[in-house]
Amino acid sequence: MHDIAWQSFEHGTEADLESFLISASSSNGPVRIILAGEHWGLRACRIIAAGSACIDLRVVFLRGASIGDEGIEILTSSRVLTTTRHLGIERCGLTDRGVRLLAQSPHWINLHELYLCNRDGIESGSLNQIGDEGVLAIAASANLIHLEKLDLWNTGAGDRGLEGLVTSPNLPWLANINAWGTRLTSEGARRCKALANEQWASRQGTAESAAHCWIDTDYDERIITYE
Repeated sequence: MHDIAWQSFEHGTEADLESFLISASSSNGPVRIILAGEHWGLRACRIIAAGSACIDLRVVFLRGASIGDEGIEILTSSRVLTTTRHLGIERCGLTDRGVRLLAQSPHWINLHELYLCNRDGIESGSLNQIGDEGVLAIAASANLIHLEKLDLWNTGAGDRGLEGLVTSPNLPWLANINAWGTRLTSEGARRCKALANEQWASRQGTAESAAHCWIDTDYDERIITYE
């Protein structure tokens, strides 16, 4: 993503965001929006959702924003997000209902990375209350076929949800799951890794799927790299 001339919005007011999206509609370059802080709420979601469908809106991150499930409902109703490849709804008060709304929307067909975590360092906003029901909604989705990475750090995802992800036929390109700080047990982690290996063995020689799904858990050594 570093060699592309991005149009980016990270700081400003709601009026600035609205003006930015109007300007971006007349450009051919990819667009990135990152909104951090609880002063960003439902109004910001409505502004994004009202953007022109011709915008190449590849990256949308909301971190510690006050949007909850209602904000997700607003975003999932808009075609402006059909080009989005990287979506982050981090510590924004999301629940399993919001995850189901996201998973059921046909507008995320190009999504490659999905971050639903309560990442360390984000202090504003309400914690995402995501459990196995939300995770299984992702596993059952027919609209996330290109998903490659899923971040569930510090959520309530457990053995049942993670096992559903690893074995889902709807997520052929899923190659990495961040399950740090979740309710995944040591036995569940072993079982999920074994299932991932079985999937890898069955996919050998197949070009229409990821070679393997890596699962980062609390039972592995953490290796964090910084760009």
